[in-house]
Amino acid sequence: MKLLRNLRAFFRRKKIDADMAEEMRAHLAMQTERNVAAGMAPEEARYAAQRQFGGVEQIKEIAREQRSGQWLEQLGRDFRYGFRQLRRSPIFTGFALLTLVFGIGASTAIFSVVHALLLSPLPYHEADRLVQLQSRHLEQGVSGLAPATFGDLAANNASFAALAAQYYFYVNLTGAETPALLNSADVTADYFRLFGVAALRGRVWSADEIKPGNTRVVVLSHALWSSQFGARDSIVGQPIMLDDLAHTVVGVMPASFKDPAQIAQLWRPMQHGADNLQERSSRYWTAFGRLKPGVPLEQANLELATAARQLEQAHPKNYERWTLQAADLHRLVVGDYRAGLFVVLGAVGCVMLITCANLTGLSLVRATARRKELAIRSALGSSRALLVRQLLTESLILSVAGGAGGVLLGHWGLDLLLASLPRSWLPRADEIALNLPVLAASLALTVFTGVVAGLAPGFTASRVDAGEALKNSLRAPGGPSARRLRSGLVVAEIALAVVLLAGTGLLGRSFVGLMQKKPGFDPKRVLSLTVSLSAKRYDSPQKCREFFSRAQAEVATMPGVEAAGFTQTSPFRWGIPLPFAPLRLDGVVNATDLPPAFTDPVSEDFFKAIGIPLRAGRSFTAADDERKSPVVMISESTARRYFGREDPLGRFLALNNGSRARFEVVGVVGDVRRSGLTSDIPLQVYQPLAQRPPGFAALMVRTGLPPATLVKSVQSAVWRIDPDIPITDVATMDTFVNRSVTQPRLHLTLFVLFAALALLLSCIGLYGLVAYSVDQRTREFGIRTALGANSREVLGLVLREGAVLVALGISLGLAGAFVAARWLRAMVFETSLHDPGVFLAAPFILAAVAAFACWVPARRATKIDPMVALRCE
Repeated sequence: MKLLRNLRAFFRRKKIDADMAEEMRAHLAMQTERNVAAGMAPEEARYAAQRQFGGVEQIKEIAREQRSGQWLEQLGRDFRYGFRQLRRSPIFTGFALLTLVFGIGASTAIFSVVHALLLSPLPYHEADRLVQLQSRHLEQGVSGLAPATFGDLAANNASFAALAAQYYFYVNLTGAETPALLNSADVTADYFRLFGVAALRGRVWSADEIKPGNTRVVVLSHALWSSQFGARDSIVGQPIMLDDLAHTVVGVMPASFKDPAQIAQLWRPMQHGADNLQERSSRYWTAFGRLKPGVPLEQANLELATAARQLEQAHPKNYERWTLQAADLHRLVVGDYRAGLFVVLGAVGCVMLITCANLTGLSLVRATARRKELAIRSALGSSRALLVRQLLTESLILSVAGGAGGVLLGHWGLDLLLASLPRSWLPRADEIALNLPVLAASLALTVFTGVVAGLAPGFTASRVDAGEALKNSLRAPGGPSARRLRSGLVVAEIALAVVLLAGTGLLGRSFVGLMQKKPGFDPKRVLSLTVSLSAKRYDSPQKCREFFSRAQAEVATMPGVEAAGFTQTSPFRWGIPLPFAPLRLDGVVNATDLPPAFTDPVSEDFFKAIGIPLRAGRSFTAADDERKSPVVMISESTARRYFGREDPLGRFLALNNGSRARFEVVGVVGDVRRSGLTSDIPLQVYQPLAQRPPGFAALMVRTGLPPATLVKSVQSAVWRIDPDIPITDVATMDTFVNRSVTQPRLHLTLFVLFAALALLLSCIGLYGLVAYSVDQRTREFGIRTALGANSREVLGLVLREGAVLVALGISLGLAGAFVAARWLRAMVFETSLHDPGVFLAAPFILAAVAAFACWVPARRATKIDPMVALRCE
C-alpha cells in the first residue's frame, strides 16, 4: 500500500510538471507569433521567444517555483497545526518551555562572559600582534623590565614594529569639587601608537611636549572625563591640577580604550631626563610590543633570549640568571580565569545535554500519546517524511519560544550577576554584554536543541504501523527500541546530574574550609579609607608626620571610635615588598633564598585598630620617632623564617640592597593573609610611621557603631586639617575580606544553580518515564491485582524499574565525576579532588530525589481498579 501511495504521489508531481510545461509551450508559441507579426523571420522569431523565456530551463524553473510555493504553503500549515497541538497539551508545553528557558538562559548568560573574556579580541588595533615583555628569574619568577633594559630593546630589535612602556603612579586631583586620588599611567612616547587607538576628543601629545621644561600635558580616560568633568568638550586645552602642578588636557580617549590592566584613569608622558633610564636593577616598567607582520611569537622570544644573554655578559651583576620573554597580551589579561571559565562552560554544557535529553524524552512520550493520530494520518496517505516534518516543526516551535524566553532570562540573570559583583571581579567585566555574537550562538543552540529533540521522536513515531496501532492502542510507536531510547536518555540525565552534584560538593567543601580560615586580624566594625598627600605641599617627612599625627588624634577622639591607626597599605588589597634579610650575630647579612617581605610603616595604634594580636615584645609607641634608632615589628612566620627557633627580639634586620641601615626587632605580631583567604601567609615587616612617613596611607577606624555611620564624620575630620586631601577606597574591612573570595563564591553559586537545575530536570525525566510505564502497564497491573497481588508487590514492581535506571545512571555519573574532578583543580582549595564524603553525598541526594520521582507514579499504580483497567481494554 505504501509503495502504491508513493507511486501515486510521484505521478501526481510529474503531471503538475507536464501541465506547467504545456502552459509554457503555449506561451512560447504565442510569443513566436508576435515576433513574426513584428517582421521577424520564423526561425529568428522562435529563437527570440526562447531567449525571452529561457527555453526548457525556464519551464523547469517555473515548475520548481510552483512546487516551492506548495512546499511553503505546506510548511505554513504544519506550523499552524503545530501551534494548535501545543495549545491542546498545556502540561507538556509548559514543562518543555520551562526546561528550554532555564537551559538556554543559563547558557546565554555564561556564554556572554566567555565571549567577552576568551573569544572577543582586545579593543586595540590588530590586537593579536600585541605582547607584553617580561623579565623572568629562574627562582624569583616573572617581573617587569628595568628602564635601561627597555631602552636597550627599543634601540635594537628586529621583531617588533613598536615598543612602549608604562608604570603606575598615584596623583592627587585638586581644584575640583571633591579632591580625588587618581591612578596615572606614565608612559613612553609611542604608547598610543602601539595600541593603535586615536583620541575621542583632542589629540595625544606630540614629540615636543615630552621634552623637559615644556608644559605638562595629560590625556584623560573616558570614565574620568565623564565622572570628574561632566564630559565637557571644553576641558580639552584647559589646565587641571595634579599634585598641585598644572597639567594641560590635550585629549580624551574613547570609552573602549583602557590600559590592559584597566587601572589607569589618565596618561602622562614620561619626560626625557625625568626618569632614570640608566636603572637596571629595579624592574618596575610594564612593557608592551607590537610584533611585525609575519613575525611569530616564538621568533620574538628567541631574539629576546639572545638579548638577555648579551645583557648578562655586559652587566652580570644585574642580569645573572635573568632572561627575557614575550607573552601573548590576551592570555595575560585573562590570566588564571581561563581554566575556571572553561569549567563553568562545561557545567553549562552538561545542563544543555540534560535539557536536550529531557525535551527528547518528553517528546517521545507525547508522540506515544498521539499514536492514533499519527496512525490515521499515515493511513490517509501521509508519508514518513511528512510525519517527521510535522513533529520536527512542533519541536522547533517549542525551541524558538523557549529560546526567546531563555535569552530574556539570560539577560536578566547577567544583569543581576554583574550588579552583585564588584567591578574588578573579572578582567574586561565592562565588556560583558548580550551582543550579536552571543545572540547568534543562542539562536544556533536553540535550533540545535529543537532539531535534536524533534528528530528522535519523529523517526520513532513515523515507523508506526497504521493497522496495528488502530487495532491495539496500547502499543507504543517504535516498540522496544523507543523504550530503550527513553531509558537511555534518563540514565544519561542522571549521570550528568551526578557529575554536577559531585562538582558542587567539592566546591562547597572547599568554600566552607576557605571561610573558616582566619585572616589574621579582626575585620568586624573596622572602617578603612585611603588618604593621599600632595608631594608638592608635603615636601618633607616632617610635614607628613604632622598630618598623620593630627589626623589620627582627630579621629581617635570622635564619639564611637575605639581606636584609629594608619598603615601605608592595607591587608586584602595590595602591598609593597622589600628585600629584608636578617643579620647574623657577626653582623653579616644572611640572605640565602629569602623572598621579599611586605613592608608597611604603621602608626602606634594600628595593631589595636585592625585587631592584629601582639605575640611577643612590645608594640610601637610615640617615642619611636625619627630621632630614635630604626626599629621593626615582624610577623610570626617571618620570625620563624628569619631566625628559626631563636628569639627574634633584639636581633636586627637589614635591607639587602646595599643599604647600611639596621633595624632592631622589638615585637612579634600575628600572621596576616595579605592577599586574601585563598593566598598563603607571606613575610611581613612593620616600621614606625614616624620613622618612614609615606605619601599616602590607609586609615583604619575601629568602632562600636555601624561603620557606615562614621564615614562623613571621619572625612570631615580629615578635611578640617587639609580640605584638598583626596579620600578614596572607603569601605569596611569585612568588604575587603568578602571580595577576596568573590571568585570562589561565584563558582560555587553557579554550580549550585546548575546542579539544582540538572537534578530537577533529570527527576522530571525519570518521573515521566515511570509514569508512562505505569500507563502502558495498566492492564497488567489490573490483572495482577485481580489475581491477588497486593499494593506492596505492585509498588515494588514499579520502583524496581526506576531503581535500575537510577543505579545505572549513578554508576556512570560517579565514574564521570571521578574523571572530571581534575578539571576543578584550580578552583578547589585544600580539598581532595576525590573527597569520599562528597562522592557519597552526591549519589545519596540524587537517589533520594529520584525515589520520590518514582514513588509518585508507583503509588498511582497501586490504586488501579482491575475492573476499570480491563473495561478500558
